[in-house]
Amino acid sequence: MAKDYEPEDPNELVAVAIPGGDLDQVLNGLVQEYLLMGWTEREIKFLFRSPNYGATHQIFRQLGEDQVNERIRDMAEQWRDGWLRTQETSQLKGDEQDA
Repeated sequence: MAKDYEPEDPNELVAVAIPGGDLDQVLNGLVQEYLLMGWTEREIKFLFRSPNYGATHQIFRQLGEDQVNERIRDMAEQWRDGWLRTQETSQLKGDEQDA
């Protein structure tokens, strides 16, 4: 069922800042989510650069372009190199050593 746009829609998705939140952790989580959805580095960088996306642009302004771009590049590289398999394997090895 299609729904018409309403400027005052109470169900509109809105991001809010949490005082004392860890920007590095938020940055990692956002980049990871978009990588998992198949977005490219270029597409993710656009989200952070554009003032039309408040949450990501706020992180971009606070951490700076260099740090945001470096994190996106590093995480995308890890993703291409089998990042999930590496993390899962490390966890399993750690669990075996604890046993």
